[in-house]
Amino acid sequence: MNISDIRHRLEDYQAGRLDAAGKQELQQALEGLSEQELSELFPVDAFVNNIAHQLPEAEIDTALTRFRHNRKPAVKLASLKLKPVLLKNVSRYAAIFVLLLGSSFLIRKGVLNWEQKAERRFRTMRIADGNHGSINLSDGSRVTINGGSTLYFPEEFEDSARIVYVEEGEAYFEIAKDAKRPFYVRSLQLNVKVLGTSFTVRDYKDEQTAIVNVNSGKIGLKGLVLSAGMGLTADKRNGTFIKEEIDTATTTAWIRGELIFQDAGLQQVLQVLQHKYAVHFDVKDATLFKRKYTATFRNNTIENIMQQLKLMSSFQYTITDNQIVIR
Repeated sequence: MNISDIRHRLEDYQAGRLDAAGKQELQQALEGLSEQELSELFPVDAFVNNIAHQLPEAEIDTALTRFRHNRKPAVKLASLKLKPVLLKNVSRYAAIFVLLLGSSFLIRKGVLNWEQKAERRFRTMRIADGNHGSINLSDGSRVTINGGSTLYFPEEFEDSARIVYVEEGEAYFEIAKDAKRPFYVRSLQLNVKVLGTSFTVRDYKDEQTAIVNVNSGKIGLKGLVLSAGMGLTADKRNGTFIKEEIDTATTTAWIRGELIFQDAGLQQVLQVLQHKYAVHFDVKDATLFKRKYTATFRNNTIENIMQQLKLMSSFQYTITDNQIVIR
């Protein structure tokens, strides 16, 4: 059972869809995970947020009582310098494992120590659709963030590694070289390791794929090494992935305010436009999704782009506020 399968099983667990046999199978899969795989499965403030709050409060409280009773005395919950919402999430994160596997598993895997690791202060940067922004991290790395995206990062990195989370969306990373501290970018679907390079991570929740494109240098991902001009597309539905050559000018066009499509399907085009212009689409004719588009747009309004797409496909459309209906 791979990480993607386990996530789906955890979603079934939180929704009460697992029978006794299913829970046992999930427990066995979790027990076989390494600490690194656990950190990939449960980014501190991404997947935990998604799963923990839906568990019954009484069940959470019971698990937390067991967790606090069995945890190492040296770790004091009240002494951690965490914002309240993060502290709550870390506790609930531990509670989920108590519910599934018992506190002995937490001690054996070192998960209890994660609460100490979470003492670092984290910040969240959210960029709404129709905008993009950038930030310089404490190590000198720079991140450019696309619309509809959320980046989660520590104010100061650890001595052994630099880890940030793309909770959702797309971000372009220019990583400062530090041979002693590898840089990790994690999303719900991807875990990228780099030393010094520039690359893009795209992982929107409403898209069926997660994508990494390397602009310069090298990265490690899913047991592969990707060099400049290479990309990897992971299918969220079945866990498969494709490694292929890319045009870096195309994959980084959004940073320069450009949109470049090369033989792109309508679904892909609309997803890009949605985050660029903060609009929502309703396509009434499903046959339109079979069309392919090759075009470059520079500093165009959404009205101009829709008019040009109309000429390419002969469809009709209406724009009402931020809603666009295509027929």
